[in-house]
Amino acid sequence: MRKQQIAASYQNFHVIAHDLDETGDLKAACKEKLGIGVRLADWNDILAYYREGGSLEDFIKALEIPLEYVNPEDVDPIPNTAYRISMNGELRWEGDRHYFVARHDHTKRVGFLSHNDIDNYRLTLGSWFGKGGFALCYGDPDSTVPPPEPDTTEPVQTSGG
Repeated sequence: MRKQQIAASYQNFHVIAHDLDETGDLKAACKEKLGIGVRLADWNDILAYYREGGSLEDFIKALEIPLEYVNPEDVDPIPNTAYRISMNGELRWEGDRHYFVARHDHTKRVGFLSHNDIDNYRLTLGSWFGKGGFALCYGDPDSTVPPPEPDTTEPVQTSGG
């Protein structure tokens, strides 16, 4: 039953749909939908995967991460193209802006506030407001043991458009 709630999976990463706003508890949503063996994915989980030699191409393809825009000059993203995650275990940046990972294929959208990126903006950590969309969870839905918490990194600089 739980696996029916997964929109896409790759290794220990799983995409789920949600209807929460930026103040909602996505950490609880991952556990509720996929079980105790899963938690909300953190930017540091993605960084660790990449630093350990993981293929971004395979990651993007398997998790069906769409490009966030039609043209890099677009001010607004295509809705529901980013997957909500945490950063250093935190759900939000600067109040109610929820963290998410977006695909930019090396060209960040105009005005996009980047907190961090992988492979020269192939994947980008951002934050924004909004309701609903997708969340990226991490762990084993068949496990009864919670996954370890991710390592934390120092806060990063932000860069706008």
